[in-house]
Amino acid sequence: MKKLLLSTLAFVAFGSFAQTTIFEDNFEAGGGNWTLNGGFGDNAWSVDNNYTGYSPFVADTPSQPGAITNSPFSTYLHIRNGAACGSLGICNASFDTGSTSDQSATMTNNLNTTGQTDVTISFYYLCAGQAGLSYGNLEYSINNGVDWVTAGTDYVNVGAWTQSTVTLPQWSNQATLKFRFRWRNGAGGNDPAFAVDQILMTANTGAAAPEITASVAGGLEVFCGGDDIEVDYEVTDVTLNAGNVFTLELSDAAGSFAAPTAIGTLNGTATTGSVIGSIPAGATPGLGYRVRVNSSNDAQTGTDNGVDLIIASTPATPTITLNGGGDLESSYGGTNIWYQDGFVIAGESGQTITPLADGTYTVQATNDTCVSALSDPFVYADASIEGVQINPFTLYPNPTNELLNIKGNVTNISSFEVVDISGKTLIQHTNSVNSIDVSGLARGSYFLRIHTADMLHTLKFIKE
Repeated sequence: MKKLLLSTLAFVAFGSFAQTTIFEDNFEAGGGNWTLNGGFGDNAWSVDNNYTGYSPFVADTPSQPGAITNSPFSTYLHIRNGAACGSLGICNASFDTGSTSDQSATMTNNLNTTGQTDVTISFYYLCAGQAGLSYGNLEYSINNGVDWVTAGTDYVNVGAWTQSTVTLPQWSNQATLKFRFRWRNGAGGNDPAFAVDQILMTANTGAAAPEITASVAGGLEVFCGGDDIEVDYEVTDVTLNAGNVFTLELSDAAGSFAAPTAIGTLNGTATTGSVIGSIPAGATPGLGYRVRVNSSNDAQTGTDNGVDLIIASTPATPTITLNGGGDLESSYGGTNIWYQDGFVIAGESGQTITPLADGTYTVQATNDTCVSALSDPFVYADASIEGVQINPFTLYPNPTNELLNIKGNVTNISSFEVVDISGKTLIQHTNSVNSIDVSGLARGSYFLRIHTADMLHTLKFIKE
């Protein structure tokens, strides 16, 4: 079975939106909106307008662009070297590589974005540091600061004031949204240290667009009838009520959902999860299939996944007949997969095979992309074919743990081998014996192939 995580695009709805400023801070009134530090290390957050370093050992903090209020040297939030500031008065955006530090500047109050979408934070920053060792981060919490998640990438290797803008869907419709800037440094890196100014947070207020989104994992886009397909979903701005059912639908071969086929369902109200479906066994081969996910309560119809899916042709189920030469023959003229008593017969992929032992034979047709259903079983017995000798050997005990005994005229045995179900030879002898030590084999099913002067006899046994 193939398994695919498909990208299901957003449900579409329209409403009126107005962009609203929900928070801004240029630090000209000080750092009252922030709770500073509380971590460890002498490199800690400060709010001031110190820009002067100590040439040539500590560079001046770069001046600010005109977009920042009261630039070029406004009050700003930054990391400073506590020891150098206290003893030498060097209090600009610099840090001591000899003092490992981990300090945060956290918003004192939560933001409430209930009923708001497209929450965006922008700010100017600089941070040279060193990648992977000394760097800054923007983090957020949606549970009043209990858990924190990093938003975006590390802030590092930036020596001039640069604006950063970040928008995440997780920030929409939250009652306790909070942000913090975090600085971590090890024993290396360059000044300036992490500095931030001119913070602006906005959101769209109005009717939110309900949506279900998902991410692609894997990359398979070709399916056969009967294959599984799995779609991970994430629900945003949809009120899911008790009794809700997610339905996974398949289009026709041209991508139309005029008469979709439901191929999977999931009961529940979880805003993230996955819906598993099955490609219909009789689906018409085509190159333009699409899928979508709907919800029932609240009722929403999804847009298609945006990627064409291929459903390949599956061969018809073959039949087995006994031909005039005493061979078993599949009705499929291409590649076949033959089974004896439920196990694949290694190396047999043609239209006909010569049976080497009594048993029940089945076959599947394959075109190298898809595999047919299993044929009806064909029960084969040597006595049904004129001139073919009945197998003169039996095995006991079967199943066995240690010794496998051969009953029959063992003096006629010229050689034998024990093979696994893939056809790999595990034990081989070129003499006649009446017992074989199989204690070293793993548990499972095996075949004993006995060679006599004029025939190959194949018998199955089980190792416990």
